[in-house]
Amino acid sequence: MTGHSRRFASYVAVLVVVLVLIIWDKSTDGSSGSYADNVVSLDSCQIGVYFSPRGGCPEAIVSAIDNAERTIDGAIYTFTSREIAQALVRAYERGISVRIIMDRNQAADGYAKKRYLSNKGIPVRVHIGDGIMHNKFLVVDSTIVITGSFNWTASADRWNYENIVVIKSSALAQIYEAQFGKLWKKFE
Repeated sequence: MTGHSRRFASYVAVLVVVLVLIIWDKSTDGSSGSYADNVVSLDSCQIGVYFSPRGGCPEAIVSAIDNAERTIDGAIYTFTSREIAQALVRAYERGISVRIIMDRNQAADGYAKKRYLSNKGIPVRVHIGDGIMHNKFLVVDSTIVITGSFNWTASADRWNYENIVVIKSSALAQIYEAQFGKLWKKFE
């Protein structure tokens, strides 16, 4: 094979790989098919920002849960916070639809709130498959999104440098709800 033929074969191989990646990206669960679908203008929304340690992260989460009127969907990596778990149970007992997704390894921890929530009747699904479920978000009433690096743990509030952003935006909530729905279905 000549140098020109090898170069041409390399270009063809790269083109095939790129095409496979594009097709794969469009067909996976995590892709909406268009990144433009995930862009939201936040000109007319309210945004709150909280930092840990001791900067009001759990209080902001509990407040949003306590003020929920219809739905609460959350995907969380590490969840050991008693106060957040109790707020979710209060909401569920008020008739709010509550659904939680947790990482399988973290949910197996003795301090994890999976068993507590399940025993109270709250549906909890656990990530299955490769990788970890590293999301940290909560969607309340299809209107409020809480996201950031903050894990729902006492140590996250006492010692760690983490954050949450509380965003009141129906448009943004729709994007998070769509992703939650994909995960909820995937982890049946």
